[in-house]
Amino acid sequence: MAARPALPPDLPPDPRRTLTSLGHVVYDWDLLSDRIAWGANAADVFGLPEGSLPATGRDLADAVVPSDGATRPDAITAAGGPDEGTGVPYAALYGLRLGAGGLKLVDDTGRWFADSGGRPATAHGVMRLRRSQVEAQDRSDIRTAFLVQSGADLADAIASKRPVSLFAIAVGNLGELNDQFGFEQADRLIGTVLARLCATMRSRDRFVRYSGNRFALLLRNCGPDEAATAAQRLCRLVSEAPVAAAGGTAEIRLVIGAASAPDHATEAGTLLRRAETSLTLAKRRAGTDFLMYDPRLFRTAIRAGRPDPLIDGIESLNARRIALACQPVVDAQTRRVVFHEALLRMEGEDGRIRPAGDIVPALERAGLVHLADHRMLELVADQLAAEPDARISLNVSPLTLDRPDWLPALAGQLGMRGGISNRLIVEVTETAAVRDPDGMRRTLEAMRSLGVSIAIDDFGAGHTSFRHMRDFPVDMVKLDGAFVQNLSRSADDRFFVRTLIELARHLGLQTVGEWVEDEESAMLLAAWGADYLQGDHCGRPELVRAAASESPPEGGRTSLVA
Repeated sequence: MAARPALPPDLPPDPRRTLTSLGHVVYDWDLLSDRIAWGANAADVFGLPEGSLPATGRDLADAVVPSDGATRPDAITAAGGPDEGTGVPYAALYGLRLGAGGLKLVDDTGRWFADSGGRPATAHGVMRLRRSQVEAQDRSDIRTAFLVQSGADLADAIASKRPVSLFAIAVGNLGELNDQFGFEQADRLIGTVLARLCATMRSRDRFVRYSGNRFALLLRNCGPDEAATAAQRLCRLVSEAPVAAAGGTAEIRLVIGAASAPDHATEAGTLLRRAETSLTLAKRRAGTDFLMYDPRLFRTAIRAGRPDPLIDGIESLNARRIALACQPVVDAQTRRVVFHEALLRMEGEDGRIRPAGDIVPALERAGLVHLADHRMLELVADQLAAEPDARISLNVSPLTLDRPDWLPALAGQLGMRGGISNRLIVEVTETAAVRDPDGMRRTLEAMRSLGVSIAIDDFGAGHTSFRHMRDFPVDMVKLDGAFVQNLSRSADDRFFVRTLIELARHLGLQTVGEWVEDEESAMLLAAWGADYLQGDHCGRPELVRAAASESPPEGGRTSLVA
């Protein structure tokens, strides 16, 4: 590289040339008139003709590539605290696409100053162009940089009507690796996984490690079906070739959560959050390496101004604002209601009803989901006692089943209300059953001894050993709705579901087809010998609490028996 010529000693530094060489642009922004005054070197830094710079904050905001949902004005004026005379500092990182200059990654820092009413009136700041993503050393910056660049890819893909899938990836057995090799060696193993994955990426894909055990991968021209195939390939690539490590050989398992655009989101930040939600739930499902986002499963949309879901959930439990909704399960032949599944709902202080997805994931992460399960058990027991002809199934979290207080609580609720045990069905997910078959068998036998029936939920999702299924004291299996919902479109799913029904019949178990959304699926399940059907096509959930509500959703409150 040629040396930069030295300045003559009598020549003072040129601020414009210095700022331009550093990629810095100074600006003043009058928020009241929305006018922006740029430094003299702005056109040079951005590579634009003179006079073509954004003249207003609105023009500049239109050129910003969305990354995580917040607009540039929001990111600046939301900076903390009131102006006490010295201004309020702000900092933002975003992509900027001006004219034909291409996408640029920009650090925007400065201070805003308030008017006499305390409202932001003017801002004085500096924009710095990052030369590459490598400059983003902080993990949060790396994530933001990835979202900025992915946002541009996403916008182009949507404009050309091509799908995009985003993966959130983690090493699923990191805890075991830490125990076996130590934290430093385990981190080096993750670096080896990173290098192995990078070697397989297409040139048009984006891949980044944005936290210790989190990777993000953007796959262009890749819809949900192709995403499942790509995820399987990545998982096999890592798992089938053990990694050499000091002290032994490490077997590494990936877990992948995914979301696709435009089906699940059209903005990069939302798409990554939904992929991360899928990853979190995939990690909880033993034996599950890949999970695609489904809005019917993950009802955790972020609303501006909403309270923290964990705090909201705890307050709802303390205020006993957990409500009971029930969805009918019908006979596959006659369509007569046979029993109902209990579903958690939360009633806000304003009377609005919100689904379980708004609080349960946060309670699970905090290890407090057993509080919700115990409250639901109480509500179901009360309902069974109030309606002698009702029969209800209750889905219990694996985290609750593992606690020593679950069985005493179940026995206590049943003991206080005579005659309800034979009308209660406890649902256990298949993935919980395979995690510890011997322990789960003992738990199921103990519950069965109390007189309740046992159902395995999400049957087909966790690949339960059929030997274990034969040995478990189970009365019923509920076929995983992810397969049932595609019966009309997928020959593979039709074959798989029919096989599951035949297997259950061979084991003497009743079967429920979940997520039945159309008559064609209902008729297929009935023809194959499924005993019961559940889904919106057969009946939507309805609130059954006795308390009144001004505007009960989901069809209002009803009795569980006709």
